[in-house]
Amino acid sequence: MAENLQSVGCKQQYSSQTKLVALRVREYLRSLHPLLNEGELDNELAVATGISVRSLQRFKREAKDNCVSSPPSKRQKTSPVLNSIDKFDEECIRRVIASFYDRGEIPTVESILEKIKEAPINFKGQRTSLYRWMKKMGFRFKKTDRGRHLIMERQDIVLARCKYLRRIKENRESCNPRPEIYIDETWVNQNECVDKCWTNCDGKLGPKVKSGRGARFIIVHAGGVDGFVPGGLHMFRSKNGNKGDYHDSMNHENFCSWLDNKLLPNIPPKSLIIMDNVSYHCKVVNKAPIQSSRKQEILKWLVENDLPHNPLHTKAELLHIVKKNKEKEEYAVDEMAEKHGHEVLRLPPYHCQLNPIELIWAQVKEEIRKNNSNSSQKLRVIEELTRKAMNNVTVENWKKCVAHTKKVEDEFRRNDIVVNHMVEKFIINISNDSSSDEE
Repeated sequence: MAENLQSVGCKQQYSSQTKLVALRVREYLRSLHPLLNEGELDNELAVATGISVRSLQRFKREAKDNCVSSPPSKRQKTSPVLNSIDKFDEECIRRVIASFYDRGEIPTVESILEKIKEAPINFKGQRTSLYRWMKKMGFRFKKTDRGRHLIMERQDIVLARCKYLRRIKENRESCNPRPEIYIDETWVNQNECVDKCWTNCDGKLGPKVKSGRGARFIIVHAGGVDGFVPGGLHMFRSKNGNKGDYHDSMNHENFCSWLDNKLLPNIPPKSLIIMDNVSYHCKVVNKAPIQSSRKQEILKWLVENDLPHNPLHTKAELLHIVKKNKEKEEYAVDEMAEKHGHEVLRLPPYHCQLNPIELIWAQVKEEIRKNNSNSSQKLRVIEELTRKAMNNVTVENWKKCVAHTKKVEDEFRRNDIVVNHMVEKFIINISNDSSSDEE
């Protein structure tokens, strides 16, 4: 009896696809048995599908109200340790791994964990958390033919970094180097405040700040050795509150509007525009069909590109034609820049430390936190503080940040040579299979 009561109390969750299939089966049974009443038809459908009559009746009500939907997805639990890791920590972890190869040692998760538990990272997690984060940063645990294991970066990331470093070096050493313009987005919360301050023992003295983060402003700007681009600031309030980061509030249309109206008219001629790889920076204009594309989409692309094909061929055969004839992907942002005589250069993935504007953002936010200590702060006030902090960034600040970034670039060049030398001592199995022994 208790089990029956428990099963009645538990409401089974069904996806919208399951609901629609059940309703179609119901219509099919109705066509086969037109004399059955509603209750008898529901009973037959319950026997055929294994879904309770009560749930089937709920499906009918949802269909009548045009609100057939899937249940909300369960929120995935995230590790508080991994959420606390920022870009500074990522750069420190990357340098720790590189330091092992620099000394001629092979890093392991245990040896890396021992190092990053010390200052300045003070990593609070354990082995599993570090392993997951290293994979997210693009590192892989590869096996050699000698049975030895190496922690290595993914080859596509190494390739992207080499291409970036080579191109930016070529630009600087050319007869007419393009001015480098770095762009990026960030955010400022309404209740930004310093993490530590002087206070008394009972904690009654200190900044009066509201709990929570408050509303959020999204900031888009660009700059280089000559400072911020004049008229390039774009600042607006996020529609998503303080959830996620700026990527949830920006989109391709907003970014292109800023690029066309505020950036391109105000930067030096023939500039080299440097940006990261977020999706709204990389919208493809000549996107070719892929494996997940429908056959009709593939046929449409082949017709638009005037490529001979047989519509009766299989999807695999048509995709083979696409692969042989597709051109290099072109991005909408690149086309906009090229029309004005500029060139776009994208940072390698997971390499925000190669963008000096990240250091500028840190300076701006630090000034905002120092001055935002009153609990009566309004959105207007935090906006004024942000604009004032941006105006306080000098050309000298920018020159120092760019100089620091150049040192980081040189360090990557040296480390890549060291890692290459170390890897040459082993015969690497170039298959992409990662060992599960380290997981």
